[in-house]
Formats: sequence, structure tokens, C-alpha cells
Amino acid sequence: MSEKEINWLGERPTCVVMCGGKSTRFGSTGHKSSTEVLHYPLIYHVIEYWRTFTDNFIFVVKHGKDELVEFITTLPIQSRFIEPDRLGGIAHGLSFTEPAIDGPFIVVLGDCFCSGVFDFGQPFDNGIGVIKSDPDRIRQNYSVYCTEDRWITRVIEKPQVVDTDLCGTGFYFFQPEIFDHIRDTRPSQRSGELEITDVLQNMLNKGVKLRAAMMDGIYINVTRPPDLALVQAELQGNSVLQDKG
Repeated sequence: MSEKEINWLGERPTCVVMCGGKSTRFGSTGHKSSTEVLHYPLIYHVIEYWRTFTDNFIFVVKHGKDELVEFITTLPIQSRFIEPDRLGGIAHGLSFTEPAIDGPFIVVLGDCFCSGVFDFGQPFDNGIGVIKSDPDRIRQNYSVYCTEDRWITRVIEKPQVVDTDLCGTGFYFFQPEIFDHIRDTRPSQRSGELEITDVLQNMLNKGVKLRAAMMDGIYINVTRPPDLALVQAELQGNSVLQDKG
């Protein structure tokens, strides 16, 4: 862990892992985070990366929770499990963790795999992981616009028109104030859910500063079964992805 990372994260941040969705596009009867990649569930590989930062984890669970909880409790980490009342979007699920958060924390989507390092740059309060990528992959995630010194000006969920090479990832770095902004954000007209990108844009509209934590490495948002082959190739050192980061 670099000195810049320690400056933002503190000694032992909480890492919130969102892994309660139905995985409808994945086409599995179980939870895609439980799908095996090189003899371990996908969630194991996600956790292994973020253990670089902390061993203090909160898992937001719902669909397929029994299988996930059974596996996660075997790992050498401190784990707590929180279940929202329903599936209402990432920001909705995240809101249920508020009583357990008392300082800077990381939010990770449980189906987002990465390898590489973040450049946190100058000090910031709130930020998101960003990687340079191609238009097709940005359309599957969200586009990010920022100034030359990496202060974010706009985010767009699953954009139809891509005129930036900056792709937002499923990794976020927040202060507890994020929960006030979640309460102040309306559900998306696009999905009917409380989306985290809408919360981020709401923050920007109110003048809250968000930092782009640039990632140099590989990012894979596991949406469909073929994405697991990309994760396996990366774990085996045979990456076929050519991110620009």
C-alpha cells in the first residue's frame, strides 16, 4: 500500500461489498459471486484484492445469501452481513450500512474484479475508481468527465454516446456524508432504482468535490458468463484485455 493510499484510507477502513443482486443478465440460478473461477468463488478473488487495504468487511447480501455467507465466514477476515429490505439499487442497499460506518470507507461491487494499482493523487474526501477504456466497455458501465487535475465534473450511467475514454468502475471511496446525499437523491427514471451514479451526480450538482482515483491495471465487470473467462485469464497471467490505464 502506498503512502498516498494510507493518507486517504487511514489505518483500517471498512470495505463494504455489495453482493445481493439477482444476477439476471448472468443467467445463473445461484449468485454469480459464488461462481467458481480457478477453484474459488468469484467473491474470493474480489476480497483478496481488497485485503490489501483492510481486513474489515461488511457484505450487503440478499439473493443467494446463504451460499455467500457460508463461504465468506471461512475466510480470515472480519466479516459482517447486512440485508436490505428489498433490492432497490446499489445506493439503496448501501444506505442500510450507515449504522456500521464511522469513518472513510470503500464500496466495492462483488462482481467487479480488478488487478493493478490506484493513484489516489492529492488528498480528497470522496472519490471513485476510474480507468481509461474503450467505448464498448464504457457503455456497459458509466462514463466519467473530469478536469485535468482529476476533479470529476459529470458521470453518466450506461451512456448511449461515448465522447470520453474514462470509465467509472464499481469501486468508490466515501466519507459518511454520502448517506445524506443518498437520502437526498430520487430513484432513477431509467431503472426505478436508487442508483449510485445518480447520487454521485447529485453531489456534483451541489458542489461536492469528487476525485477520480485513476487505476492502472485491469478491470472486469462480470455481467455475463464469458466475463469469467477474462477473469481466469487475468489470474493465470494471460490477460487478453488491453486497457489504456
